[in-house]
Amino acid sequence: MGKFALIGRLGTSDPGVQLAQDQYARIGHIDFMRNGDRQDVSLKAFLKGLRQLKLTPTERAMDLLIIACMTYAEDTRINREKYGQDSWTRIIELYIPVSDPAFWQTQTELLGRIFRFLSGDIWTLHFRARAADQPRISPIGRLQRYQMPYQTDTVCLFSGGMDSFIGAIDLLRDRVRPLLVGHSKSSDVTPFQQTAFDAINNQYPHRKLARIYSFIRIPKKIFFEDGDHTERGRSFLFLSLGMITASSLGAQTRLVVPENGMISLNIPLTPLRIGSHSTRTTHPHYLEMMRELSQNMGIGVAIVNPYQFKTKGEMLQECANMQLVEQTNTMSCSHPSGRYFRQGNGHCGYCVPCIIRQSAYLAAGAQDCSIYRTPITGGPLQVSKADGTDVLAFKYLIAKVQQNPDYIKAAIRSTGPLGTNIDPYIDVYSRALREVDRFISQIQLT
Repeated sequence: MGKFALIGRLGTSDPGVQLAQDQYARIGHIDFMRNGDRQDVSLKAFLKGLRQLKLTPTERAMDLLIIACMTYAEDTRINREKYGQDSWTRIIELYIPVSDPAFWQTQTELLGRIFRFLSGDIWTLHFRARAADQPRISPIGRLQRYQMPYQTDTVCLFSGGMDSFIGAIDLLRDRVRPLLVGHSKSSDVTPFQQTAFDAINNQYPHRKLARIYSFIRIPKKIFFEDGDHTERGRSFLFLSLGMITASSLGAQTRLVVPENGMISLNIPLTPLRIGSHSTRTTHPHYLEMMRELSQNMGIGVAIVNPYQFKTKGEMLQECANMQLVEQTNTMSCSHPSGRYFRQGNGHCGYCVPCIIRQSAYLAAGAQDCSIYRTPITGGPLQVSKADGTDVLAFKYLIAKVQQNPDYIKAAIRSTGPLGTNIDPYIDVYSRALREVDRFISQIQLT
């Protein structure tokens, strides 16, 4: 309970901020380029990728990196169930060192709305000038042989999942040679990103793509050892990495965020999964707020999701190289780690993304070579256990829509502002729900 403060310290001489201990439940510190070891946030992989490709973002853009890392740290290091006001909502204050505090002070209201929409928490942001010994973060490349091998005005987020894999393939079909940007929080998904990246470059050697791999490691001992697993703020970090990279390519660039319309909207499947309890990583309203932030920053990055009105099955069926998708081991699972099952990392088979993935393969008439720890079509599933929970939730939503077709309109409205014409959103979600229904209709529950 109570407020939590996180103080950023950038550089060796940054003293941070002195706060009254009795005003907060806990005060934490997070260090950047200060200690030269694992006590610092690890930015090396991202900065090395920029440096090798001769990309030099502005310091205002690099401010966004510090903001995103601090947001991600606060979000993942405070357990909601233990310390949230209602076992969910946390009250958070950030004290952030930036190169342009006057500008960022004008963005506090917008950033607060973005973070509240994503995480459901109450955020207050305080900006101050960087310490004198840390005037710049943006890297300066020296070796010409590592320069950007091709010119492009497009960055594509590359998570290692099927949607981003299809997004990169389709861009190549459209004669666009994007720069890929990936992010890993752990080793669970890193091999899948590498596999997908290698598959594209092996298939299209004459269009060989470059990739910036971003492993952002947050030290564990900021607040508590038992962090939070919901990670609603992670998408802000990932999108920020893409925006920063795209901003360094030229005056007017594009950041492609490939995500199917069903996952983008992420309608709560049951009344218990409301608001920020359902992730909003690529929700149209969130992307619109990020576009506003990009415009305010003056970095010239247009954020687009070309698959907003496509189901995952339609994305796969219409992909420029469906066979390559079938043959490549991409990762869609929301909890891929298999260490508790004494297995390697892979798909669980029963979470919402896994269900949508399997439904997409069936709808597209494609061969699903993925290995699932729990093949949910193999026998009756118990609704009281994890492997039956999300199937039951989908069946609940499908039944509600069948009983009352207008229910889906209200459900879509509940996810966040979508403007006056929501018919295209209703249409894509209805088609996606039919894909899922076709797949789970063969699954028995007990």
